[in-house]
Amino acid sequence: MRLASRPLRFAAFLIRVQWIDRRATSSFLIGITLQTGILTLALTDQATDPSHALELACRAALLTGIGIALLSAMSSIHNEFRYGTMENVLLGRMSLSKLLAVRAAACAVVMSPAIVVPFVGAMTIFPALVSARTAVLIGMVYGFLAVVGHQTTLLLSQFARPAAAVPWIRLLLLIVGISILPFPGAQPAALALPPGWILRYADEAGSPGTPESLTTLAMFVLILVGWSVALGLTLRRRVGTKIEQRLVDGRAEW
Repeated sequence: MRLASRPLRFAAFLIRVQWIDRRATSSFLIGITLQTGILTLALTDQATDPSHALELACRAALLTGIGIALLSAMSSIHNEFRYGTMENVLLGRMSLSKLLAVRAAACAVVMSPAIVVPFVGAMTIFPALVSARTAVLIGMVYGFLAVVGHQTTLLLSQFARPAAAVPWIRLLLLIVGISILPFPGAQPAALALPPGWILRYADEAGSPGTPESLTTLAMFVLILVGWSVALGLTLRRRVGTKIEQRLVDGRAEW
């Protein structure tokens, strides 16, 4: 029983740490709370039908969640150097890559209010949305935000100034992934990233078990895994090399 409880206790500890990190930047937390509330109110006012409400809920959750995930990714490795704990991490039982993945998952759990509240707003005005389809959509959003948090942690570690790269990565995910700015070929381009498939799933009618829905879900998983594998194979060794260089050079900052 004790051995079985250790992973759960460790996961709970990381979730608590992620919450402390978000709470420490209180102005950011207040801004995110206000943004979530405003987006949810706008959703309840503008949604014309259940499908439209689901699409708006997905867009609201992704708009807020991507910002939180990138903030966490930016500081995930940087803070280990800032607080002088990178050596302890590297000497620990858990590999750095696995630790970064678990942290990203914990961050996704911490951003639950930003994810769930828009869907609650949609279900308030359209009670029929209390369904398996909505539950699957929420799960897709959680999965994407956890994975993108891990992916961008690896990516941002390649920049000398991660904070300068964050706005550009965020714009890419928002403009291409959820098409906040229309441009020729926006819809096909969105399907190159997981959010495009989340929005397509939200637009489809019927139960989650229909062939169309299953195909969309399968494509979402395929794109998500494909990006993870590609970035992992490309960047994992480079992350280790950069960390080693900074430890040898004695640099406190990333």
